[in-house]
Amino acid sequence: MQLLLHANGQQTVLTMENAGNQVLVVGEHRYKPAQMARKVRRYATQMWGDELGPDILNERLTFEALETGRTNGPWADSGTFSPRSGSFVSLGRWDEDSTVGIALHEMGHEMHLRRGGYDAADGVLREAVSLLAEREAGLLRSFEREPYYTASHLIAQLSELPAFGNQPFTKRWNELMELTNDTALADLINFYLDKSERLGLERWLKRFAANPELRDALLGKLAVTTLRYSMELRRQLMKTIVRCGATVTPEQIAQVLDSIVTLDRRYPDDDLSRIIDFCFAPHARPKRRLFALG
Repeated sequence: MQLLLHANGQQTVLTMENAGNQVLVVGEHRYKPAQMARKVRRYATQMWGDELGPDILNERLTFEALETGRTNGPWADSGTFSPRSGSFVSLGRWDEDSTVGIALHEMGHEMHLRRGGYDAADGVLREAVSLLAEREAGLLRSFEREPYYTASHLIAQLSELPAFGNQPFTKRWNELMELTNDTALADLINFYLDKSERLGLERWLKRFAANPELRDALLGKLAVTTLRYSMELRRQLMKTIVRCGATVTPEQIAQVLDSIVTLDRRYPDDDLSRIIDFCFAPHARPKRRLFALG
């Protein structure tokens, strides 16, 4: 890991792990470069193991300290990644531990590239992969702009599901490496929500549609519908689907999901929970009720 210092119009490059006990002050924050390098190396080794080639940390990760202590522009709060030149992480905006998390974020892009999935992935999936990596270092961020907003929303949901979040990082990482877009990530959340809370979606689908391709098509439409849903809305929609009567057809389920999306777009201020219930009302079996006898 290299540290690029800018001061008095000149640049100096230091090897961070050879910095001893030196302390660097950038803006309002104090950093110990050697300590930061050890933290990054420890996390990265735990997360990616043998997949982490020696050149990645030594040659493809650079920390940068500007004379002003703060970079300018929309990317001032994080770092950057280039498939050609690697990762750059700015000092001065975050404290030491959070900056380590930013470094792991950029490393996530690097490791995604090494797996061969970076070029095929959409913007949401690329950021989701890296947000999973930075969460492993304890950095939890929220965003207001895309694709970071949707990526952070989906990763936060996925990580809170015990069936996913309790797995080793390698297993979670490999799951995301199989995906290419935001819809696939939404589908993974629905899968782990069903698995974590035993909502019965998988069993219902097997009874409902014998054709695996038809089941996949329905799951894909469900993923598109729930892409930006809260966990509660996902839960409600899946519970409602499994209550559908035996006479409902796959085409009707698809039409209902399309109707939910259409009404939500047309009336964005309406209660989406009520829209879901309204669209499924003709098809869902009534909930069982217990009557007191006396």
